[in-house]
Amino acid sequence: MNKLGFIAFATLVGALISATPGSAQSVAFRGTGGNAGGGNSGEGACPVTYQQLKSAMGVVVPGGLGNPMWGVVVNRNGTVCAVAYSGATVTSQWLLSRQIAAAKAFTTNGLSLKNHPIPTIALDPLVQPGAGLFNVAFGNIQDAAAAYKGPFSSWGTQNDPMVGNRIGGTITFGGGVPLVAATGAEPVGGLGVSGDTACRDDRFSRAVRGKLGLDKVSDGTPCVDPAN
Repeated sequence: MNKLGFIAFATLVGALISATPGSAQSVAFRGTGGNAGGGNSGEGACPVTYQQLKSAMGVVVPGGLGNPMWGVVVNRNGTVCAVAYSGATVTSQWLLSRQIAAAKAFTTNGLSLKNHPIPTIALDPLVQPGAGLFNVAFGNIQDAAAAYKGPFSSWGTQNDPMVGNRIGGTITFGGGVPLVAATGAEPVGGLGVSGDTACRDDRFSRAVRGKLGLDKVSDGTPCVDPAN
């Protein structure tokens, strides 16, 4: 990262630190085990179960295109541990969004620290042409083999083939939020949501995080869809 990029990144972190703290109270850790109840053995506990994520994905968030969504959770080590979708079937939402959601989860988890949360939407202005972090996403390419392996019939189920894999990737628009179980605590992982406009992805991810009880953090306000 060049000097201008470092300054821009430091400015972002400073802005997020100075945000008004949320008023939510601490909650207990929501559970362990991934889609298959512990498919990420050796990689740390999953902050949610598949059933918890699947249920939370049923939240109603208006706006955007109104599309169903993919949701992916990574643990603190960046390993995928739960994958679910909100539509009726696996093809009800954009198939491409499955791995985009995974990369969003990896990005927000990888950049968020204790009291320094960074949702993926906060990166958007910093990666535009001429900005300090332009092209930063090319420094962390997603592992396509891990993202696409396994039977299609298992996508979004308890046995999703991504579970237990650290697939990486960097996404710099809305839909990735850190998961924090207690005010002032270190994140326990990241959530990525994808399937609609970047703004609705951001709002949907925050709503799902709230349903999971892992929203004990102040990391900006939900994105608002442009007038057009």
